[in-house]
Amino acid sequence: MTTAQEATDIEGYTEYAFGMLIFLTRLFTRVMLVGVRGLYWDDLFTVVAIAFWTTDLVILKYIGVYGSSVGQTFESAAQLTDAQVESFRIGDKLTFASWNCYICLIWSMKGVVLFYYDRMTLNLWQNKLAKWVRFGSLGTFTIAFLFQYLLCTPIELAWQVKPYPGDKCVFRAQNYVVYPILSIISDLGIMAIPLPLLWQVKISITRKLILGFLFSSGIFIIIATLLRTVYSLRSILDLLVATQWATREYLVTAFVVSAPAIKPLFSRRLWGLHGSTAHSNTYGSNGSGLRSTKGSKANSHSVVVESHKRGEQSAGSGTGKAFEMPSRGWPGKEKNGRIRLPSEASQEHIVQYPSDEEAGIYVTETFTVSTEDRKGQKE
Repeated sequence: MTTAQEATDIEGYTEYAFGMLIFLTRLFTRVMLVGVRGLYWDDLFTVVAIAFWTTDLVILKYIGVYGSSVGQTFESAAQLTDAQVESFRIGDKLTFASWNCYICLIWSMKGVVLFYYDRMTLNLWQNKLAKWVRFGSLGTFTIAFLFQYLLCTPIELAWQVKPYPGDKCVFRAQNYVVYPILSIISDLGIMAIPLPLLWQVKISITRKLILGFLFSSGIFIIIATLLRTVYSLRSILDLLVATQWATREYLVTAFVVSAPAIKPLFSRRLWGLHGSTAHSNTYGSNGSGLRSTKGSKANSHSVVVESHKRGEQSAGSGTGKAFEMPSRGWPGKEKNGRIRLPSEASQEHIVQYPSDEEAGIYVTETFTVSTEDRKGQKE
C-alpha cells in the first residue's frame, strides 16, 4: 500500500519529468532556430529554472526523510527526544531552503517569458512596457525574498525546534498569502505586454485566436497559484499538501512560459529552411524580405532586411528600403560599431514596416541568416 509520502514523491517526480521535457524542448527549438550563439536571456532563465526545480525536488525528498516541526505545539515540542530534535532541525532548514527555491523558480520562469517578449517587441513601444514590467517583477521578487528572511527574526528561529518558536516561524502561513499576491501582480503585468498587439496585427482570425490563447495563458498560472494558496491554507498542518500543489504550480507555469517559444518547432519553415545557408535566400511576408548572401569565409556575419511597398518585387527592386537588423542574441560587436548576428540566427518579433501606401504591424519569423565576408574591408 502506497503511503501519502510515497504518493507525493511519485507525483513530484512525474511532474518534474514533464517539466524538464517542456524546458528541454524549448531549448532544443531555440537552438534549432538561432544556434547556441544566438541564445538570449530567456534561454538562460530557462536553465536557471531547471536548476532550481531540480534542487527543490531533492530538498523535498529529504524533508520527507528528516521530517519537520510542522504540526508541533509548545507541549509536543517539549517532549521530543534529542534525536528527534536534531532530525527536525535539519528538516526545518531544508524547508526554509525549499521556500527560497520556490521564490527563485517562480520568478525565474517569469524571467523566461519577460525576455521572450523583449525579443518579440523589438522596435515597438511595447518594448518599453516590457522593460518596466521587468523592473516591476524584479521589485516583487525582492519583496518576496526580503519577506522570507524578515518574517521570523532572528533567522535561527526558523529551524529552532525546542523550545517551540511559534506558529509564525514554523507554519509561515503568511507566505501563502504574500507570495501569491506578488506573483499575480507580476503575471498581470506580463499579460499586459502582448495582448494590445492583437488588435493591430494583420494576420488571420485563426492565428489571432492561437496567439491570443498563448499570450493570455498566464491566467492558468494565476489559477494554479490561487489553488495552491487555498488548499495549502486549508491543510496548513499537512506539509505534503503544500508540496503537491507547489509542484503542480511549477508544471503549469513551465508549460505556459515555454509554449510560445516551442510553437515554431511545429512550423514547416523551420524544418524546410534550417541549415540551407549554402546559397542566397529571400524570405518575408507582406512586403518584407530577409536577404542573405554567403561569402567565401564564415568569420563575419550580417543580415539585411529589405522593406518594400506592396506590388514591388521582394528582391532586386531599387526602391526598397534596406537596413541592418540588430541582434537579440549574444551579439559580437566590431570596431566600427556594427552588431553581428551568428549564423542561422533568427528574430522573433513584431515589426512595423515603413510604407507610404499601407502601414501595419506584421508578425514575422525570419530564419536562416547567411554569412557575408567583411574581413577584407577597411574599418
